[in-house]
Amino acid sequence: MPKKVIINANMAEEIRIAILENGKLVDLDFETQSRTKHKGNVYKAIISNVEDGLNAAFVDIGEGKQAFLALSEIRPEILGEHKDNKKTKISEILSRGQEIIVQVTKDEMGNKGAAVSTYLSLPGRYAVIMHSDEGGGGISRKINTEHARQSARDILSRLDVPEGMAVIIRTAGMSASSEELMRDFKNLSNSWDQINKYAEHGRAPTLLYREPDLIVRTIRDYFSKDVDKVIIDDEDEYVEAENYFNENMPDLVSLLERFKKKEPIFQYYGIEKSIDELFEREVKLPSGGSIVIEQTEALVAIDVNSGRSTKEEDHEATVYKTNLEATEEIARQLRLRDLGGIIIIDFIDMLSRKHRQDVEKKIAEVMRSDKARVKISHIGVNGTLELTRQRLRQSHRLISQVQCINCSGTGRVRDAEGLAISALRQISGYLSKKRTPITNLIVHLPISVANALNNKKRAELVKLSETYQVIIDINGEHDRISPVPEFEEIKRGQAGLDATLMHVQRKSPARHERVIESKIKAALEIGRAPTLMQLEDLPPAIEDAHEIIPTKNYHDDPLSEALFGSVKALEKNAEMTGEAEPSEINYNKEKYDDEERSESSSEESPSEITSFSEDESDSTIKDTGVQVVAETDLTKPVKKHHRRRYRRKRTNLNSSSTDSVGAISKESKGD
Repeated sequence: MPKKVIINANMAEEIRIAILENGKLVDLDFETQSRTKHKGNVYKAIISNVEDGLNAAFVDIGEGKQAFLALSEIRPEILGEHKDNKKTKISEILSRGQEIIVQVTKDEMGNKGAAVSTYLSLPGRYAVIMHSDEGGGGISRKINTEHARQSARDILSRLDVPEGMAVIIRTAGMSASSEELMRDFKNLSNSWDQINKYAEHGRAPTLLYREPDLIVRTIRDYFSKDVDKVIIDDEDEYVEAENYFNENMPDLVSLLERFKKKEPIFQYYGIEKSIDELFEREVKLPSGGSIVIEQTEALVAIDVNSGRSTKEEDHEATVYKTNLEATEEIARQLRLRDLGGIIIIDFIDMLSRKHRQDVEKKIAEVMRSDKARVKISHIGVNGTLELTRQRLRQSHRLISQVQCINCSGTGRVRDAEGLAISALRQISGYLSKKRTPITNLIVHLPISVANALNNKKRAELVKLSETYQVIIDINGEHDRISPVPEFEEIKRGQAGLDATLMHVQRKSPARHERVIESKIKAALEIGRAPTLMQLEDLPPAIEDAHEIIPTKNYHDDPLSEALFGSVKALEKNAEMTGEAEPSEINYNKEKYDDEERSESSSEESPSEITSFSEDESDSTIKDTGVQVVAETDLTKPVKKHHRRRYRRKRTNLNSSSTDSVGAISKESKGD
């Protein structure tokens, strides 16, 4: 069947390659910059640790995680005198800090590091050179005819293969000429010599040989005589592929084509829809049946269902047709998803023994085109078939998908009521461990869990609130995914401070940080202590009412404003009742000098004094023995009942004043 190789490389972050057979996707591979593949690379590594219990060693190849080297992957040349002893411990062969040449045979997968081997292998277009215990050469297992295998042996007999090395003729080499085969073998030999040269002078850990990029690897490994087109949408990758064709297959360069349409190449050939199906559990069959694929750590389980397939004469015929369709789709999905390891297929039970044998032959036939090594067993009495498949690369699911934070990869989550009960237990446990008092506990949950908790567990929440003397607020969030509750505390006294800061921030956002800093500083001070004053040192009274300048004061604290009202409201109320008095009096200290102050103190009555100066608040009254305590903060308003009490005290003071203070004469009253 004619095949097409479609290469999408117009985005540097990801390269995708698809192989179509009669317009249907049969193979897919892609590579991203974030997850580059190391399989096939050769490194000069350092032994990091030797584990006799595992009979293996961990080596540092300079690529992050340490690689795993099993004892069975060590060549006889390295084993030395221990090569014939099967009970040899790996610690007797390798030691920590030892340098060794290894090749990656399996890429990292999940938490597992890469697997490496000391048996090196370099693949070419037509041949492969490799280490071998037996030496000589070999023939690909895909070459199954005796005539073809005999021709391959004749070609190998012309090659000079050193001891401990082997050459394998690939399937594509059977259609190649002797010149092409020799040219490919010479290129591989040059690469092998370069690895030896770099290994001698390189400093471990270091890279000695890197596999070609994905496009060259695909053309090298998948291009065959049934491929009629190789279509690439990127100019640079097209030039690179053209150079590879000219070097290895100059007579086939006409099969290379540059895609120049505006529509994306994968969408033009209908590949995007097939890629989306790779990440679904269920795959539909043409007759109406389906297969369900479940991938686990240990194995892959595939279940075949008849579904709506009821077109056949009887049940046995329907089951037989559905199973035959399932074998083709299973083989295709295994290649596309690159599923490996143990694979269990649960076919629909068939009564006829011939039907079971036909299904076994069919699956062996369709798996023959798979490049991975496959071993297939027979269908058991319970209708299951077991096969093992070599994993060639990482599964697309592991590369392009991450584990769900809700279900942790299981595919199922608890219902809202179960999560609400779990959240209630966590709230109780959280409060029981608190040692510092808090006033509010805010619990952030998904909206469905919060609704279930508020509606069905309200009594339990109230009981917890009364037990721990705390207000519990359940906050449901639409955009919250994780069912794990998030706790937010409000400590005692924090609510008032937060309200004050929010009020200040609304009032003057630009000065918010400066106000916070000043409030914090004020919280660490207690202010000045009150002082005693002498009446003879008091400042002069002010006769002119226009000299009294009231200053307006606005509450910055919402709590004070809520208790006493705003200053504007207090002033307006005082004007309406006729008892308006200045709340504050500012003196212009520069206006009075020492002489005027002394004259005014001897002529004017002390009864006219309504306020005291801060500068003269440190004296005491000696003549009368009367002591007056002055307020330290003159910037705050005085309440009405305080004003009346102050006037009564001022009247008593005038009546009991002595001559040294100054009496009020009738003449002065007349004036």
